[in-house]
Amino acid sequence: MAKSTGIILVAGGISYANGWIEDPAHPLGNLKIPVATLGVALIFAGLEKLNQQAAVGLAWIVMVTVLVTPSGGAKHAPLQNLGLVAKGK
Repeated sequence: MAKSTGIILVAGGISYANGWIEDPAHPLGNLKIPVATLGVALIFAGLEKLNQQAAVGLAWIVMVTVLVTPSGGAKHAPLQNLGLVAKGK
């Protein structure tokens, strides 16, 4: 597995889990996120063959963006939800 692929898959998993936590009415969550994550992971694996350092750096930027930005119609970012859990709300 390429080094950037693991980072991208974790970011996609966090985004999917956050969407599912925000909207538990849908039992499978938003299935667009895992499909898009696999596509992006393939693109980054190809990019890593051209320039490994750039692909890994971009993957980390994706991870930070996923953590601090609400996506997929979610009200809160994953770090905001983690803060709410820590507060006990």
